[in-house]
Amino acid sequence: MNDYKFKVYYIDIQDSDEIKSTQKQLDVANAKLIPIKTPKVEKELINKIKDADGLIVVESQINENIINNLEKCKVILRTGVGFDVININAANKKNIAIVNVPDLWTREVANHAMALLLNLNRKISISQRDIQNHVWTPTLPYKVGSLYKETLGIIGLGRIGSETAKRAISFDLNVIAYDPYQNEEYFNKRKVTKVNLEELLIKSDYISLHCPLNKETSHIINKSTLSLMKKSALIINTSRGPVINEKDLIEALNDGEISGAGLDVLEKEPPDENNPLLNMNNAIVSPHSAHYSNESMKTRYIRFGSEVAKVLNGYMPLNLVNKDISNNLKLK
Repeated sequence: MNDYKFKVYYIDIQDSDEIKSTQKQLDVANAKLIPIKTPKVEKELINKIKDADGLIVVESQINENIINNLEKCKVILRTGVGFDVININAANKKNIAIVNVPDLWTREVANHAMALLLNLNRKISISQRDIQNHVWTPTLPYKVGSLYKETLGIIGLGRIGSETAKRAISFDLNVIAYDPYQNEEYFNKRKVTKVNLEELLIKSDYISLHCPLNKETSHIINKSTLSLMKKSALIINTSRGPVINEKDLIEALNDGEISGAGLDVLEKEPPDENNPLLNMNNAIVSPHSAHYSNESMKTRYIRFGSEVAKVLNGYMPLNLVNKDISNNLKLK
């Protein structure tokens, strides 16, 4: 370990053959990869990583206290799209580059969103349960939308939202979206109509969430917004669990305020065994697996290492989250 110039701690992972490709990329920066499990006590984590030059983080909360105790950290990489587990303000004060990988599994998540939508629309899971209960119903006793000329509302028209829109258009869906950070030209290029949130909620037959988790989007779907939706509406979430108030969603599903939900993410993961969503006929839950494919899994370990190595070597990563301090970082 003393032969290496830098130390990079990979939190929440055990040593495995898979991360050898991460180490291979870090070799370019003369950096040693050190996998660690997250200790239950924060102080133990601080003691383990305080000498880090870089961190690779899965789900562990890297809060202000942890960041303030990092003695020489230059980069923190979050192994996904969302970066809400990292205190960005604290990182900015210490000129630490925050990096994510929003492009690694764009296609996979968009495909998963459409799979949930189609499953809910065609009542695949419900029909499967009926058959398992020896009920054969070719004429479905449930509302089934035609898709053709129905409306999909997308909340968050970034990379994944745009790819979902492209797929939905190929199914002859009318696509509208709410994203206050994108202009009309951006929407027009994607053949998507720009609307405000209220209009989206009122008009949509299907709603797919593709927004980051922040103060603006936390519980953006709640009792009030759910009440604006059609009773026949189906909601899909492949973004972050807390963008939906789960208690309000369960109530809306039970009361028939909306027709169904397809969720790859939940407020608490894994969920409690008694979470009602796990046993509701009008809800489909997958285990935060939308990003998964053999190809994306193979590629990700390489990208994690290469992005961290770039920063350690003084170069700009592909996706710098805290762009406001890019001048302070002095990356080429």
